[in-house]
Amino acid sequence: MRVRVPPSAQLEEKMFNKSRNIFITLTIFVISLIGQTPDQVLADGKNELNNGQFVRAESLFTQALDMDPTFAPAMLELARINLRLGKMKETRDFLKGAIDADPENQEFRDEFDRINEINTLMNDAGRYMGDADYNNAFESYRIVLKKFPAFAEAAYSMGLVKNREKIPNEAVQYFKKALEINPYHEKARTALDNVTKKSFNDGNRAYKRGDLDGALEAYYKVLEFDEKFYQAHYQIGVIEAKMGNRNGAIVHYQQALEINPNFYKGWYAMGLSKKSNSDNQGALTAFKEAINVHPAYEKAFGAIGEIYLSEKNYDQAIEVLNNAVKVNSKYSKGYSTLGVVYSEMEDWANAANNLVLATTYNEKDAMDWYRLAAAYNKLNECDRAEKAARKSTDRKPSFGGGWIELGVATWCGGKGNKIASVNALEKARKDRTWRKIAEYEMDRIMNPQKYQN
Repeated sequence: MRVRVPPSAQLEEKMFNKSRNIFITLTIFVISLIGQTPDQVLADGKNELNNGQFVRAESLFTQALDMDPTFAPAMLELARINLRLGKMKETRDFLKGAIDADPENQEFRDEFDRINEINTLMNDAGRYMGDADYNNAFESYRIVLKKFPAFAEAAYSMGLVKNREKIPNEAVQYFKKALEINPYHEKARTALDNVTKKSFNDGNRAYKRGDLDGALEAYYKVLEFDEKFYQAHYQIGVIEAKMGNRNGAIVHYQQALEINPNFYKGWYAMGLSKKSNSDNQGALTAFKEAINVHPAYEKAFGAIGEIYLSEKNYDQAIEVLNNAVKVNSKYSKGYSTLGVVYSEMEDWANAANNLVLATTYNEKDAMDWYRLAAAYNKLNECDRAEKAARKSTDRKPSFGGGWIELGVATWCGGKGNKIASVNALEKARKDRTWRKIAEYEMDRIMNPQKYQN
């Protein structure tokens, strides 16, 4: 298991490195500007813009304007940047400034006319949207985008229309288009996330009502919308595992973890599927990763303990299971598995102590009450064994194991009630799994001389 760096130390290191990188970048940036003309800075800004670096481009255009407040080309570029960002007022203000600085420049006037046309079309589209006239609204936005391909707001608005029309597939495409034009378009990002989450929630609802095919359809749609939505991969994995396709489940768990390596539930689920595939080593690795990410995840400790138990590695099983109940003192399954470990070691006192805690925190498990009854019978504590056995049979009347331990407890080595014991064992015989053991115990009661040494 890897040694973990304390989260606080990780955070401090991360913040330090980030601050250092920002400082270095800004220092280089400032040094690079020394001695440059506004035209040179403008050219650098255009290069950054062509590379999709909006923030750096805007910073350079602003720097050029600071160097010369009447530098109209910088105003024009800032207007174009703000147009991409959907900031119409700022766009108009910069264009007016450019025209004031260079009244004879026809390019500036033409650009200003273009902005006015965008405003008119967008206002028309807004009115159509208000009237729920989605066809005309969409057409107006489409015209804007065709005439002004760099105007992300039009693409975003087309997505809104399709979302209103409940056509999420098309809505997503336009939201993505808006983000291609302007990666910083927060409204488009939020809208895309909302559509994606809605489909994910649709999948969750389908899963809860048992509609696995409907759930899968919704989760795969989520991935069409956002291939990095790791929770969808995880849920697909859960369904694949539920349907018996453990290899398919592992593939999707792996995809979820590639996107988010800190998703501890994904590591745990991966471990369960590998364990089901008889890959104990792979399962152990996955469970340990879950603990590495989330040190207080008692289920992962418990799963490791179960593997060690299956391999008869009792000392390691006890150690890791004690860790499980240490991080969660009410973890009933941890105590239950400890009870099984000690039972296999024939350490009945420790088995009983842990099974008492298991049944305290989960009173509904018939198996744990049965195991507790068996431990008490081994300790010749007949009254306690009888009470535990009755708890088992009350919770699962068809379970033969509970009736057998009740029969053994009520007979109590010949000191108890023979009739009550036989009646309990007769009920145990109805469970085919336990029939032979029940018949053996009945024979011990009816023919004790056969078993005398």
